[in-house]
Amino acid sequence: MNKSTLKRSMDHLDREAHAQCTELSVLEDIVLIKQAKSGDSAAFEELVRRYRVRLFGYARSLVRDAYLAEDILQESLIRAFVYLEQLQDAERFSAWVQRIVRNQAYSRMRRQDRQKEYSLSALTEAFLPNEGAPPHCWNRNGRGDGANCDSFVITSGDADPEQRLAEREQLRRFHELLHGLSGKERGVMHAYLMEERSPQEIAAALDLTLANTYQLLSRGRKKLAQRHIRLSLNDVLAERAPYGSKQVILREPGFFRSPQSWSSAAETLHEMLLYTGSALSLPMVMGMSGLAFRLTLFPQDIHIAGPTAYNFKEVLSRALRFMGFPSHSVEGVGTGAGLNANLLDPALREGKAKEKRPLDQRLASAVSLIHYSIDRGVPAVVWDLNIPEFGLIYGYDSSNHTLYGADYIRAGIYPVDHLGRGLNQEIFVLAADAAGSNGILDVGGALEAALAHYRGEDPYALQDTVSGLEAYEAWRNAFRCGRIEPNGNAYNLAVLQDARYYAAEYLKTLSEKWASEPEYADFSALCLDAEGIYRTMTDRLDGLASLFPFPEGGRPNDEMNANQAMRLLDQVEALERSAIAVLENMLAEWRAKQLTQGPRKLLGGK
Repeated sequence: MNKSTLKRSMDHLDREAHAQCTELSVLEDIVLIKQAKSGDSAAFEELVRRYRVRLFGYARSLVRDAYLAEDILQESLIRAFVYLEQLQDAERFSAWVQRIVRNQAYSRMRRQDRQKEYSLSALTEAFLPNEGAPPHCWNRNGRGDGANCDSFVITSGDADPEQRLAEREQLRRFHELLHGLSGKERGVMHAYLMEERSPQEIAAALDLTLANTYQLLSRGRKKLAQRHIRLSLNDVLAERAPYGSKQVILREPGFFRSPQSWSSAAETLHEMLLYTGSALSLPMVMGMSGLAFRLTLFPQDIHIAGPTAYNFKEVLSRALRFMGFPSHSVEGVGTGAGLNANLLDPALREGKAKEKRPLDQRLASAVSLIHYSIDRGVPAVVWDLNIPEFGLIYGYDSSNHTLYGADYIRAGIYPVDHLGRGLNQEIFVLAADAAGSNGILDVGGALEAALAHYRGEDPYALQDTVSGLEAYEAWRNAFRCGRIEPNGNAYNLAVLQDARYYAAEYLKTLSEKWASEPEYADFSALCLDAEGIYRTMTDRLDGLASLFPFPEGGRPNDEMNANQAMRLLDQVEALERSAIAVLENMLAEWRAKQLTQGPRKLLGGK
């Protein structure tokens, strides 16, 4: 498909949109997007008409060339059509398409200037994946290769030889994508994308009903997207070959053999940082990350997902930042509670069940980031290897398409394409940048974030959850109503007791670090005061955890047990309020010392 053909294609889209302007122009964007996602090409064409001028201006501002901007826009609109089904939030359509345009623009500029070197830090913001955006690539040089490495549309007939070669490869890729479809689907998608026919014309030419044509368009688009993910993943794995590093396996992590905490997030962060030479203890990781101070519930039934009901990317990246490490991540997780793996058939966690679930659009990006991290000697934190908890990927074998990973269930070898295909179909990878570490801890930032969470001001909690102090009344109300899910309730209690134990250990460590410096004597004393409160809190929570042991869960909906639980929760909440008052004084003391003596951060990590 050359430049003039695509020009005719876009003109065709514009004419079609104009013909239906009277009935479509009055519809809101969100209505058009929903219709377009169901296969209504006229709705998509109306969206093109509305956004084309704005997007062209944006593309031109990036590349400073009107002809190139037109090519980029055409590529982007085709990609938007193919990936439209993956747009989760219709209200973000404008930002989503703009991101595709930006990724395409950067990809084009890199192809035109292959000699220019880019640092990872300069490209991180531009090429980390966003909602609905196609995957990107990471390679050994730390370069991001954009909205996954190539497009499948030929864009110009008068380019230089290198450009023409790239475009022939793009056309080959597009046909390769089409060959993954059934006969009817391939015919419909080829007619729509390559021949610019309308659904009505396709239905008449292929002797199909219009409804069947729309169904084939929708199904074909989904299959194209899945096949594109698969081919992109293959590209990432093949990328290892030129460097002779098809297999890299770091030492096997040991946390899963003898877990020290109920927080898999803290355990994996702690273990990952050990590979960087960090001396931070698990209590320091629990405290600096804020995991020692969190309490989030799904109040309806105290679902098991409460302790992990937060924005992984923001909370865990912030945790690493407070501990002196920049990080990179790929995220595609849900906003709800998901399923409780403990209450389902274990076979649903097995490989055969995973292979029936769709590939995550961020899979190639996730695998690229895993390779990038392991090549630098540091494993990557991942979500849901075997169950919805955190684990570590510590090796890869690209020739066999496998990863070496460990979580609380087991350490083993996993197919690459099982990432993101767990029970809740979520994908998350986090990599610490050891080379960028500043070796210092931001105690003030960590305290401030913990207090914000306690006050219910945490911007990274998920919908339908209650956090901080408010969670105690929500928990008591669930007991009053007799709607507690035993397994989830027991898990929430076990995690909370563990968190407050580590809060005490963290505060003890802080106190010891500052005890030898006279000017910080008040801060050290406040740490000891808070430690004592959290020790008492841990004892009270031990009573609750004994009443509702995990995994059995006891009988939380029994009236006598519920009344006892509510009394203990009253006591714990009162202790939390006392602890918060001390933490506030600690933060004030810390900030005051920074004002009088200049900014000061705690070095090292015990």
